[in-house]
Amino acid sequence: MGASGVAGRDELIAHLKRLAAGDEAHYERRRRQRLAQVLEGLRQVALAQPKVLVEAPTNVLNQRFVSLPDGVSVSPGAISITFSSPNEALQRLLALAMAIGNDFTEFERMAGA
Repeated sequence: MGASGVAGRDELIAHLKRLAAGDEAHYERRRRQRLAQVLEGLRQVALAQPKVLVEAPTNVLNQRFVSLPDGVSVSPGAISITFSSPNEALQRLLALAMAIGNDFTEFERMAGA
């Protein structure tokens, strides 16, 4: 380096090559690769999980046939669901599905021919 504080071209190139070959560049490349892997993993998880179509209140987890919402009925050979909006339809379908999951024997009894 000269008295003016400016490095010569060859000295600068040599310094940059040392930095590129050194530990700092290696660890930075590895850090970026790990970050890319983590981001790709998160992307894959997000793609694999279906979107939530309807929010389920906690009481629907214990849904029983005796307390199905109005507009949901099960009879031999038929399931009927009436609704006034798409969201209400999804809520009622979820309630029916949870009731079936919680008491399949009762569903068989009600739906059996």
